Amino acid sequence: MDWVDQAVFTSQASSHAQGYHLAAASADLTDDERRALTRWGPSHDSVPDPLRRSTVVSSFRLPSNRVAVARTFAHGAEYSRRGAVRWYTQFVVLDEAIFRRFAANPFAILTAAIAGGCLNVSDSLPPVLPAIRLLGKASPVDVAGIEYAAALVGPRFLLEVLEQLLTHNGPVLLTGSERYQRIIAGLLSLLPVPFRSGISFTTGLSPSAQRPFRIQPFYGPPIELERIKREKGATVVDFSRSPAEPSAGAHPWTKFIAYVLNGSRWYLLKALFRRDDLPKCDDPPSLQALGRLCLEEIVFSASTPKSKSSADRLEVTTASPLLGDGDSDRAVRSPQDDATEFGPSVPSPPASQTRNSRDISLGGVPTPFSDHSSAAEDSGEAASDPVALRLWKIATEHAILAWQEGPESFARFKSQWGTLRSRLPGAIPDVVLGAAVRRFKDLLVCPSSAADDGTGKIRQIQELLSLLTDD
Repeated sequence: MDWVDQAVFTSQASSHAQGYHLAAASADLTDDERRALTRWGPSHDSVPDPLRRSTVVSSFRLPSNRVAVARTFAHGAEYSRRGAVRWYTQFVVLDEAIFRRFAANPFAILTAAIAGGCLNVSDSLPPVLPAIRLLGKASPVDVAGIEYAAALVGPRFLLEVLEQLLTHNGPVLLTGSERYQRIIAGLLSLLPVPFRSGISFTTGLSPSAQRPFRIQPFYGPPIELERIKREKGATVVDFSRSPAEPSAGAHPWTKFIAYVLNGSRWYLLKALFRRDDLPKCDDPPSLQALGRLCLEEIVFSASTPKSKSSADRLEVTTASPLLGDGDSDRAVRSPQDDATEFGPSVPSPPASQTRNSRDISLGGVPTPFSDHSSAAEDSGEAASDPVALRLWKIATEHAILAWQEGPESFARFKSQWGTLRSRLPGAIPDVVLGAAVRRFKDLLVCPSSAADDGTGKIRQIQELLSLLTDD
């Protein structure tokens, strides 16, 4: 079934409660699930000041073993009229099968729900909310997400967070950065789906005994950080300092991911995560065993001639090698093959569509842009020139930041685009354009409001993509 339940936790006066409470929920949510959502729901002091204008994404397990994915954002003022910000939290509650279909990626789930028009914001909530239908799926490996996280903090920091997560039982606190949503999204893609499905996290809620997240950004004073470390056995990764030196005794999975990151060997993760016969890897010991198998496979492959029979290589089963043949995998599925696999918001166009005729949907609104995927076009231009590729990536990042910062920045960027475009070589490479579309999709996980249902933002995306693809 594609149907999932929903609930809203916010401050309002209703027939059964006042203040922060579970104001509305689907009929199929059990009493235990409702109590758990109430316990995890954030109230007026749960969001740090630096995030007052941001959307916070969270994910955790309920007592029923179903998964709750939430987004929290400011929406008006509290009903008591004391002047405090009213925090509005929307929960999506889904079964394990649907969670796995979305590769245990809470960000992809929210993107699909919002793109389908399922998470509407209302000041007048009915006590019973309808179940919502969640369509689509997600790729197990979000290459763009991993690359973006690595660009933000560096690969060694991703490995440090991964190592703390795999070798300690307590919470992992993140500090010294402002882009935790992108960091956590990239980190999750480095873990097998069965393992990542059990990890709870928030991109910004304050630490609380009622919300024992496994991955938790921290914005408080140092004395509070030391108290949490002492009482909860938490470990801390501070992105403002130098990353820890890699340890020879690191977890085998961390070593394998280091090998993947070092050479951008995304085909290894894709080949591994596509397998249906992977060994059990939903806890650290089993993931340790899988990591050892992967490292052994790499060593064996490096010392074995290409012509050697695959029957002689280390295998999970007798059917095929653990990681597959790296060269053939790259020939069949490049790291860009999953560019448009994140649910219904951006479906891949038919191959028959020609240049200047591709329509990609963002949140249900078609967004046309030119198709620059032709190998003949890219071979001698920006796609084959690392300097040009980097210039286009920088220009695209400026476009996205202008869109995020608001109408004034957006208008200023448009006025300056002509000068910037004259300095860019050739047409925008398809890989950069695909990454920009994925970024826009991820950023649409921001809240809707009564005044803005997202159409304005999507219209701006259309304008930016038209600018970027105008030859």
